[in-house]
Amino acid sequence: LNSYNYKREYDSHMMKNTEWGAVAYLQHSMYGSRSSVRVNNNSNYVTGYSSVTEPTCGYTADNRDCNKQKGTSLNSDGTYTKRYNSEVGYFASTTGNITGIYDMSGGAHDSIMGVMLYTNGQPCAGRDATYTSGFTGPFCNTAGSITGISFPNSKYYDTYLYGTDNKYYNRRILGDATGEMGPFVHIQYGTVLRTIGSWYRDEIYFIYAYKPWITRGGGHEYGSDTGIFSYGPTTGGMEYPVGYRIVLAI
Repeated sequence: LNSYNYKREYDSHMMKNTEWGAVAYLQHSMYGSRSSVRVNNNSNYVTGYSSVTEPTCGYTADNRDCNKQKGTSLNSDGTYTKRYNSEVGYFASTTGNITGIYDMSGGAHDSIMGVMLYTNGQPCAGRDATYTSGFTGPFCNTAGSITGISFPNSKYYDTYLYGTDNKYYNRRILGDATGEMGPFVHIQYGTVLRTIGSWYRDEIYFIYAYKPWITRGGGHEYGSDTGIFSYGPTTGGMEYPVGYRIVLAI
């Protein structure tokens, strides 16, 4: 509701998955930087920061040399992370300069208006009664439903077919920058097995019954596995650290 009511004269709304995909493809085209968007590795989740170097290792659960992070306050540079308005910061922009879109790689995960349909064809409110978006609808992972806020007009969210496997990628919408990221490979990091797409090594998992809502961009700690083409599932409920972004039609 905060996104929807922000600037109604500009048709404000929370970003859809296909809108994220459009930005990602523009970044990859002649109109964007055409390179891997540098990770926002500010561990305090301050917007507009960029890693000093491109991470060369994936998620390691620690602060290895190939995946350094740093927490800073607003307008304060760190050893491994720099502000948006610096020569290093520009690498975190979708255009490679200050006019582009920031925080599409790393920082906090971005909740996106992309939701799975239940077997009855209705969009899922969330995983279960504990993890729910607050919208009226069935739970995807257990019996039951919830009565809450009505889903907005269908133009404000993308829907995906029901599935119980987070690697069932052919449910994608053409142009949403999900299923097109194949072929996919599995990489072992310690005890963690991660699925990586062929575009910039970004980590990818599709939505499924246990986590029927989609997030994009990855987290600051994911190293080379995060990125503008990264995506994963979430429950639909409030989770930390997960943010969102507003789209305006001007």
